[in-house]
Amino acid sequence: MQKSTVGGILSIVAGALGLVGGLILLMVTLFMSSAFNDPAIFGDLSTTDGQFLTIFSVIYGVAGVFCLIVGVLGIVGGIFSIQRKRWGWALAGAIAGCLSFLPLGVGAVVLVAMGKSEFNQSTTSITSQPSGNIIA
Repeated sequence: MQKSTVGGILSIVAGALGLVGGLILLMVTLFMSSAFNDPAIFGDLSTTDGQFLTIFSVIYGVAGVFCLIVGVLGIVGGIFSIQRKRWGWALAGAIAGCLSFLPLGVGAVVLVAMGKSEFNQSTTSITSQPSGNIIA
């Protein structure tokens, strides 16, 4: 098995774990915001404590969205790595895998970087061909 393929698989797994973590954080955020707004549970939260809890739930929500974005980037980069296309995106996905799940992400970065020569490095150049008669 080639290095870029293994690196892509590690990146996809790390990205999937990042997606799962982001979804869990978003569910915790929804639970916290609904519980904080129920006066039967916490009472009146119009004080400073209520503002702290609201800010706390917003921080969890932002972290959840960040984890989702990083997870999607890891999965996309892993797909590019398996296809051996767009080495820059594959490396970006592996680095995103480091942010999602460090042990798998480090392995993905090392393997994708070592497998750079496996990627299709052909650049598509547009050649202009004259069409028919050219009158000068």
